[in-house]
Amino acid sequence: MELLKIKPLFKNEKSSKLASDNYRILAIGNNAKKVKVRNAGIDLARIISMYGIVVEHCLGHGGALSKYIKYKELAFINIMFFCGVGTYALISGYVGYQTNKYSNLLYLWFWTIFYTSSITFYFNRFRTEFKTKKVNYRNFFPVIFGVYWYLSRYFGMYLFLPVINKGIIYLTKSEFRNVIMSFIIICIIEKYILNPRGEPFNINNGYSVVWLLICFIMGAYFRKFNYNYHGYTKFIFCILLLNVYFFSTYFCYNIYNISFYQINNVKGYYKKKIMIYLKQIFIKRICSLPMILQSISVLLFLTQIKYNKYLTKIITFIGPLTFGVYIISEHGLIRAFFIGKLFTKDSINLPLHSVITLILLRALKVFTISACIDYLRHIIFTFLRIRKICIFIIEKLIFK
Repeated sequence: MELLKIKPLFKNEKSSKLASDNYRILAIGNNAKKVKVRNAGIDLARIISMYGIVVEHCLGHGGALSKYIKYKELAFINIMFFCGVGTYALISGYVGYQTNKYSNLLYLWFWTIFYTSSITFYFNRFRTEFKTKKVNYRNFFPVIFGVYWYLSRYFGMYLFLPVINKGIIYLTKSEFRNVIMSFIIICIIEKYILNPRGEPFNINNGYSVVWLLICFIMGAYFRKFNYNYHGYTKFIFCILLLNVYFFSTYFCYNIYNISFYQINNVKGYYKKKIMIYLKQIFIKRICSLPMILQSISVLLFLTQIKYNKYLTKIITFIGPLTFGVYIISEHGLIRAFFIGKLFTKDSINLPLHSVITLILLRALKVFTISACIDYLRHIIFTFLRIRKICIFIIEKLIFK
């Protein structure tokens, strides 16, 4: 078996390095075969970001932050993992660049309906306190009714991708960089510094179609211009990314610490106003500049690392299951009856290290159970050939 060449995935790309992350042409005798290669770094970014989202749910929905409010160190963990949504959104642009398959949207729809219906059925059948005879139509139209905010915004964003991707192809690196800087200046600085009370672009603190589009474009930028280095340059780049991540985290934590715990000790009316204002700008906003830097650092750092074949198999096996983890753990009934009761039986006088251990382990438990359940869903969907059905519906019945 001999590696003959790398076939560019996109016609307009000058470099073949980008294509090496996607397709390789292998030759056996006179026959050539196209093999799709998954990027383990991207899948690991999916896993870490989704685990961070589950930790966030345990801290917030699970009640750990409110129950152990005396431990301000929990805020540091909260801020460390708060970039999970942003990282996941950047990945959509990194891997979705040049992809406009509406069959993927239909597959996501079936994927979500599978869980909304089955989870509701479980509670109707086995949880008597929830049992009801009413049919919940929201289960079959989760996007329309906004059952999951990220899914609904993602659908809205996906409809713009044919236009966005066409534009991305012809942008030069300097033009692309100017577009991203314009987004940051107009949509972030204008909103959170010049006009913090207004919503001129309806960013909604990052929970909007507009912000997911911006993240998609930023992810596509890093994919198109291939920020992968080698040798000593890679080492320096990774050190820089780690420093950016921890500096952004520490910066936000200090603002949170002062504005939440020490605001009463700050003397002067205007100093207090400034601290409150800084908290509004930087804390608990997935579209704030520190959160953007965190998300970019995580994504680029993990794509720089080379993984051995055994670790690659594990990572690429778990990575595609992360969306199912989100759908299961964020379901309203799961949140109310399981996530919301994770810390109700624990003593309020637990030491800090025990609290942190409980949070991380229970988040890992939720992640693992949800991933196992989603693997069973994957087997069912493969057996029923749901993806092929989606392709048939889109290509043969809707867009002929």
